[in-house]
Amino acid sequence: MTTINESQLAQIGDIVTFTRKNETWTGKVVPSGCANSVIVDLRVMEKLPERENSSYLTCVNHSNYRIISRSS
Repeated sequence: MTTINESQLAQIGDIVTFTRKNETWTGKVVPSGCANSVIVDLRVMEKLPERENSSYLTCVNHSNYRIISRSS
């Protein structure tokens, strides 16, 4: 998996990856009003890891994700 080497923050439509509970998660950044984090839609994953809730949205701090694909 290639990581985009940029210091910029993720934008709406970017695909990001992050680790939670020793599992790698991938999602698409969706619109939000967050200043220090992004909201990620996990439905781009083929199989979602086991989660505590049934929501397909999660919040990820800017320091905890890597951008793997920029939106066009």
